[in-house]
Amino acid sequence: MKHVTGKSQHGFTTGKLCLTNLITFYNKVTCSVDVGQAVDIVYLDFSKAFSTIPHSLLLEKLMCYGLDKWSVRWVRRWLIGCTQGVVVNCSFSNWQPLTSGVPQESILGQTLFNIFISDLDDGIKCIPMKFADDTKLSGEVDTSEGRATLQEDLDRLEEWANKNLMKFSKDKCKVLHLGKHNPGVKHRPGSTWLESRSVERDLGVLVDSKLNMSEQCALVAKKANRMLDCINKGITSRDKSLSHSTQRLSGHTWNTVFCFGSHYTKKMWTGWRGSREGPPG
Repeated sequence: MKHVTGKSQHGFTTGKLCLTNLITFYNKVTCSVDVGQAVDIVYLDFSKAFSTIPHSLLLEKLMCYGLDKWSVRWVRRWLIGCTQGVVVNCSFSNWQPLTSGVPQESILGQTLFNIFISDLDDGIKCIPMKFADDTKLSGEVDTSEGRATLQEDLDRLEEWANKNLMKFSKDKCKVLHLGKHNPGVKHRPGSTWLESRSVERDLGVLVDSKLNMSEQCALVAKKANRMLDCINKGITSRDKSLSHSTQRLSGHTWNTVFCFGSHYTKKMWTGWRGSREGPPG
């Protein structure tokens, strides 16, 4: 089933992870920005993605992708049979069978999710990238044709979501405008216009409209300083021998948190810029 998930999926996939997702995607984006093109990135967020996958549609897709009927029947038995209830002010509802959703914590559930959204890219002309349910799309918007193509892709994604009984959290979907001469046009999946941002968090990394990693580095340094502050406040003894140990511990903590974060950021930046510019000083 590995070929079914597609190249754009980096979540729950052997040999791929957050770093490969970020480097692969932003390397293509920065190549366009470096030659003076305007690029828009649309960050999409599904609403309760793992909980809303319809079992009937999932089983149909497994059959279409060539899974034998005995395996499909086994998956069906694994999915069906679970029930849920609601408690409000000590009042219990009746138990109802679950007709949608896969367990996010299980390996099989993650695999089934990847299979279910594998056809999300079908017909997409811009550059899509997924990490589990986190989806982003980039397109060049210098021309009216480019802007129209990006909007058509968003319409296709909205149509896919409606067809597969899933929804985008429109208030969590954002747009990042890149490039000096970016027109800053608005985009919408369906009828809801998306908010534009100057900085967006992508898989834990802050990306800004100038593709500058300074905010990410500042965030990592702030996190390290908070941890050091907690250590200092937790020590009541002022014994000199303990003070030296505390200083060594603080140094190790800073190196662990800040250096790891900055190394991760530098590795990303090197992957984006390659040999053209190198990492920022």
